[in-house]
Amino acid sequence: MKVLIADDEAISRRLLQGYLERWGHEVVAAQNGAEAWNLFTAGNFPIVISDWVMPELDGVELIRRIRAHQRPGYVYAILVTSKSQKEDLVEGMEAGADDFITKPFDRDELRVRLRAGKRVIELETALLASLEELAQARQREVEVGAKIQQTLLLGQPPRDLPGVRVAALTVPSQQIDGDFYDFYKHSDYCLDVVVGDVMGKGVPAALLGAAIKSHFLRVLSHPIASGDRGKLPEPEEIVTLVHADVTRQFIGLDSFVTLCYARLDLEKRQVAVVDCGHTKTVHFRHRTGTCEMLQGAHAPLGVSEQEVYKQASLPFAVGDLFVFYSDGVIEAQNEAGEFFGVDRLVELIRANSQLTPEEVVDRVRQAVLAFSHAEAFADDVTCVAVKITDTREALPVARTE
Repeated sequence: MKVLIADDEAISRRLLQGYLERWGHEVVAAQNGAEAWNLFTAGNFPIVISDWVMPELDGVELIRRIRAHQRPGYVYAILVTSKSQKEDLVEGMEAGADDFITKPFDRDELRVRLRAGKRVIELETALLASLEELAQARQREVEVGAKIQQTLLLGQPPRDLPGVRVAALTVPSQQIDGDFYDFYKHSDYCLDVVVGDVMGKGVPAALLGAAIKSHFLRVLSHPIASGDRGKLPEPEEIVTLVHADVTRQFIGLDSFVTLCYARLDLEKRQVAVVDCGHTKTVHFRHRTGTCEMLQGAHAPLGVSEQEVYKQASLPFAVGDLFVFYSDGVIEAQNEAGEFFGVDRLVELIRANSQLTPEEVVDRVRQAVLAFSHAEAFADDVTCVAVKITDTREALPVARTE
């Protein structure tokens, strides 16, 4: 082990150096504290043995500087001194000394104290190695979670649906989150959009998000599997069936999921929304140039088995824009601790309503980044924009009831 010794007495310094080298240590010797400090900052010394009283820089101040120095790994510091008063020992310990050797030092005592220091350094080295292994395991978890998120949680917006243009964007946070979205095209006139967020972070949240999506797919495929191709279940029926399937398990896992399930009926020009404790959907109305907030009073999935989910329906028109988003958008913070908030988001959507959905979600991303001045977010920033385009040639006349 590499040892730095500092002693202004030549005989004592040579004697100490001789013992250490005989015991297999690599030794660098300094004639005073200032020289020792220069050697320390230029090298890597896990053990420092210093005389207390030295010219230019004494041993106590040397150890104070060592403790304040930013370097990897722990330094085991031993003070060599003839001082034996209680207050002297307290001063040395407060400065950061780990041990003391009294002058004139005993060779066997020195060897025992060096062994103690070596054990401390070896334990610290083993701990750092374990932490590095944990960090690598965590990185592997993040990589796995990112793959889960990209392949299982984030659906692809439809590109071939007349009358609707859809864009989606997720800016990953430093951790894997449970944000998810998907799109279910039932015909050229009907599109379902689901946007959700599982409580918690990491791979478990991502897996729960993937499980929720699989339950929605199972419910949606059931009428086809049973041969009832003519009847598409209503959004409230779909959510209710998924709720019945997953709530007990989510309660057992002490987790829940917020989501918004919306169906766009392009023939009726109506949207049916089931809100499960998610962030308020923004509906920009082209005719009035105003934004309305769509939010229900239902609890998230996984909170209560007694919850009854109902859908709300409202009309839309050509030029209208729907924006779904995660709480990572409105809860992004700036340096002053302020949240981005719903009001900023609404004004941003209103001001950019004439843009394409792709441009809208990108404007949201840019605005949140500029507001937070952060290179990475604490939570995923997810945004889905759905714009109703001119469909007069693509659609039949809306049905009358």
